[in-house]
Amino acid sequence: MHPAQLAQVQAQQAAQAQAALQSMRKRAQTDNLVGAGIRGAKRGRPTTRALPPSITRSVPESAMYQDLVRIERALDWTVARKRAEVQDALGRNTKVKRTLRIFLSNTCSNQPFQNADGDETMDAEDGASTSADAAKPTSEADKLEAIQPEEVASWTLKIEGRLLEPSFKSRAHNAQALQAAQSRTNATKFSNLIRTIVVELIRDPTLYPAGENIVEWHRPIPTVAPATASMPPGGENAVPGQGSMDVPTVASAEPALDGFEVKRKGSIPVKARIVLYLAHTPERYALSPELSALLDIREDTRQSIVAALYAYIKEHKLMSEEDRRLVLCNDALRSIFRTERIAFHHIPEVVNRHLHPPNPVVLEYWVRTDKEEYKHPTAFDIEVEVEDQGLRKVQDDVLQGFETRGREISELDDRIAQATQTLENKTSTRDFLYNFAKDPHNHIQTWTASQARDLDTILGTNYATGGHMHIGTEELRRSETFTAPWVDQAVIVHEAQRMADKMVNLQKAGVPGAGPGPGIPQQGHMPQGPSGSSTRGGGR
Repeated sequence: MHPAQLAQVQAQQAAQAQAALQSMRKRAQTDNLVGAGIRGAKRGRPTTRALPPSITRSVPESAMYQDLVRIERALDWTVARKRAEVQDALGRNTKVKRTLRIFLSNTCSNQPFQNADGDETMDAEDGASTSADAAKPTSEADKLEAIQPEEVASWTLKIEGRLLEPSFKSRAHNAQALQAAQSRTNATKFSNLIRTIVVELIRDPTLYPAGENIVEWHRPIPTVAPATASMPPGGENAVPGQGSMDVPTVASAEPALDGFEVKRKGSIPVKARIVLYLAHTPERYALSPELSALLDIREDTRQSIVAALYAYIKEHKLMSEEDRRLVLCNDALRSIFRTERIAFHHIPEVVNRHLHPPNPVVLEYWVRTDKEEYKHPTAFDIEVEVEDQGLRKVQDDVLQGFETRGREISELDDRIAQATQTLENKTSTRDFLYNFAKDPHNHIQTWTASQARDLDTILGTNYATGGHMHIGTEELRRSETFTAPWVDQAVIVHEAQRMADKMVNLQKAGVPGAGPGPGIPQQGHMPQGPSGSSTRGGGR
């Protein structure tokens, strides 16, 4: 084959390789477009901060960096655990016991003792009236009809409540609690601390309708929860789902109240029975006498009751040794569960049968009508559990600090990872040059083989099975592949190259008379035929 033709064949092969490479790049671009939503978020951001092994071997001081990484990993684990504990504490109820002081009083208007002077003046005017006026009816019924509605004798019962501040708290804690309470408007109002109030007036039902003797107020259902109550602890950047379990402050058309007033008509003293149902979050229940005697608890939440019962079972070693899911009942538990053994997951269901609504707070008060204003000399103190606003604010500040410092730490981690990636690239360059300087020939051979394997991987071919001619494994399995015109040309090129290499080796060995034999082409040259065309075989 003429050198020009050989160069043309090589150019065609190079063009085919370039076309295959471009085709592969197009497929890669298509894959990137399809998977951009998934791979785009992960691309271009190093994640590892470990140093290359060669750095550890060549630079002994790098062991200090590895020690720092281990210390940081332990510190991150500790901080994450503490943060989880704080969030778990926020999920639970941070309650403190406070005192709700209730004041009872009443006022009167248009009572007989208040209208005594007015009646005397009215009688004097009646005595000085004309004879025409004397002809008018003066019966008691007519006088009652003549009284204006606003002049009817009445009284007003006032029920006021106020949450007392603890005396053992410091000024700083009180200031924090006040600032936190302001974020939840009316959080400690009297109407937000009770669920229902019932006022029962004990008076003659024959003189007064039954509907006027009982007054009820129920806490309205929140229509819109305030932002501060519904926001999870830690602010807007907190983890969802870790919010407080407290019932949000009432956000409805009815505002929060510091007290209630009940106004009725009458001029005689009335006995009032005031029933208060406190608002508990979570709901509290009263225990049955049997369960209360066993656990020594009169009233508590369902979760605390089940936890106390489990502690009793664990303390008395009542779990079955054969099946840890079963509880062996002793005499006390047998009187409650009515069985010899019970599955542990059935205990909450059975405990619910021994829970009842808590007893309300009942107050009695006499409405006096002989004074314009009367205040009960005794105030009633009720112990309630409310959210610790000061502690909640401190916890929120801690979580916000976690978020702020977490962003800074994340930025520093990215910078460290980028520096580690840069150091790894520099280390690879240094190792490459070091191996090249140590043994250039073997290093170049190894590097060339590595590049060839990478090229085969990219092109999807195998050099050992004809990858240099861009023939795939599937094409090699087909017989018609070897009947194509390229086979003859390949044989000529291969034999010419083999003979040329052989002659070069003989010349290097110093064999006298070594040279191209008859009919054997010289390296890079093919013999010409009579007409100038290349021959297929050697000379005769």
